[in-house]
Amino acid sequence: MSDKENNNFKPRLGRIGNAGKKSSKRFINRVLNTAGKLDGNFVKSGYHRSFSGRNIGRGYMVVPSTRNQFISTTNRRRVVIKSRIVKLAQNGFSKATSHLKYLQRDGVEKNGEAGKIYDAEHDEVDGKSFLDESRDDRHQFRFIVSPEDATELENLKAYTRDLMNQMEHDLGTKLDWVAVDHFNTDNPHTHIIVRGVDEDGKDLIIARDYMSSGFRERAIDLATDELGPRHEHEIAMTMKNEVSKNRFTSIDRKLIANAEFGQVDMRGQPPKGYKKFNHSLQLGRLEKLENMQLARKVSAGIWQLSGDMEPTLRELGMRSDIIKTIHAEMTRSGKPELNVNYEIFNAQDQKNRTVTGQIIGKGFSNESEDNYYLVIEGVDGKTHYADLKQNDNIQDYHRGSIVELVPKNTEPQKSDRNISRIAYANGGVYSEELHASDGANSENYIQSHVRRLEALRRANIVRRFSDGSFDIPDNYLEKVEEYQKSQAHKSPLNVVTKSSYSLDVQVTSSGATWLDKNLVSKDKLPMSNVGFGGEVDAALKRRQAYLVNNGFAEETDKGITYQRGMLKNLEQREINKVTAKISSEIGKQYVPASKGDQVEGIYTKSVELASGRFAIVEQSKEFNLVPWRSVLERSRNQLVSGKVGGTGISWQVGKRRGLGIN
Repeated sequence: MSDKENNNFKPRLGRIGNAGKKSSKRFINRVLNTAGKLDGNFVKSGYHRSFSGRNIGRGYMVVPSTRNQFISTTNRRRVVIKSRIVKLAQNGFSKATSHLKYLQRDGVEKNGEAGKIYDAEHDEVDGKSFLDESRDDRHQFRFIVSPEDATELENLKAYTRDLMNQMEHDLGTKLDWVAVDHFNTDNPHTHIIVRGVDEDGKDLIIARDYMSSGFRERAIDLATDELGPRHEHEIAMTMKNEVSKNRFTSIDRKLIANAEFGQVDMRGQPPKGYKKFNHSLQLGRLEKLENMQLARKVSAGIWQLSGDMEPTLRELGMRSDIIKTIHAEMTRSGKPELNVNYEIFNAQDQKNRTVTGQIIGKGFSNESEDNYYLVIEGVDGKTHYADLKQNDNIQDYHRGSIVELVPKNTEPQKSDRNISRIAYANGGVYSEELHASDGANSENYIQSHVRRLEALRRANIVRRFSDGSFDIPDNYLEKVEEYQKSQAHKSPLNVVTKSSYSLDVQVTSSGATWLDKNLVSKDKLPMSNVGFGGEVDAALKRRQAYLVNNGFAEETDKGITYQRGMLKNLEQREINKVTAKISSEIGKQYVPASKGDQVEGIYTKSVELASGRFAIVEQSKEFNLVPWRSVLERSRNQLVSGKVGGTGISWQVGKRRGLGIN
């Protein structure tokens, strides 16, 4: 080649990375595909998904067991496991205490006795000691293990211990755990609580994959090892039973998965085997759905599924479970009825309605989320099921107690409107002094507004300045309404205990009972003449006779007339009787607290009277008996102080402000 030809050579440069683009892309795809096989976080395009953390923590290397590799997935025993991580910060520890106590409630053992806590070595252990050791833990793990064939297991405790031993092996550390077996449902199950620390005292982190599937695989393996694989006829019978169920089933899930634009094509029939059997089940289920108006036959072999099919079936399943719960609780309370007039009390649909009646049952509406229910036999002649969702006071609700269910208010309170008005007139600031200058002359009244603001401060709605005043945002009422709705979503009902005593006890009680308050009230409680309403009506007549015989009422031509101040006199009579007993027990003199008095001392405990629940506040040589409020439980055995007002006591607990009660 001549020099001239060399000088005429002009390279043509493309964009950076353009040369070999196709081959480069193919190479990158090969790398990413290989990486995807090694780590599910990598995908073909985009290089990797958003970080999920599913493989972070102990147990991430655990793979499904291969010891049952010759048993098909269909033939393995089934175990349902619900897992949850619970933080113990703030009030999480007190909730954990309530949770463990509730697991030990009466009626959960085979013989109807209270549940017993056990661990790896002992059949009965002290739950309080376990919780005391957990006090400084950051979190704890909770599991509900429910083998489908739990009744066939030889020993549920032994099964649980083997399962926890396997978990320790998988996680590579000793675990501190306790468990309680429950036999009060159709499927016996076990509640397991695991401390959130390893054997070295460090925070225990369990991989999400192990929490969601690895632990279940171990439970399935153990159940299959003990009971053997499920037989073909067992599986067939289980699936046949699903055809007629009024709930969402695995057959429905398959129909939805196979549907295109809501249509299922069932034309043609598999020649034999499992596919033919499954095809016949789906056809039978479609006919059932058609009768329920949840599916429609468009043409031969073509079915159109309703868009509301899944939520409707799930709703029907839930209602069926609730009805079973109501009947079970009525049977347990000794009141079995074949035709129960029941009602599901929905706080959202019945905002302006209350239900009054006696508790005949309580339990978990959602065990994994610590949601609770009450079954109330109402004075209206109906049996009501109420889902309380989260409720910290569940331990205070006893069978036989008379309560009132009130839907929580989702609108701003009257105090919120006062705060907004005062802040608007004062540049967005609220203070006790500004409220007093606005015309409020009651310290207790002003303190009720401060307490409200303290609660909203903890919800980051308002700010408190160092001088005790509050910064109120311009959209205060809108934020409060959002807060009210969020609180009502977590816990939709207020449960007001009217009496912890049964009707029979109230009839002859020396105190001011719920029956007495109904007798003297101008607003009579509407009652049915059947069920609990009929029982209340009969008890009221018996209570009237008792009051007449003891000089608190008399019969006249116009009917029964009651002594002036009867309720106060009855309450004082009961208090005198109770305080004399307490005085002899603790060796201190009772001092009554009147309006305007300052009450200060150590809150030691509460006592339940027919007249209500009262708190014992002790000084060195004396004690007071005053109306109890739930806020006092935060400071049991601590110093409390309060001023007696016209309708209650405004409390201050320790050095904190804003914990008053009216």
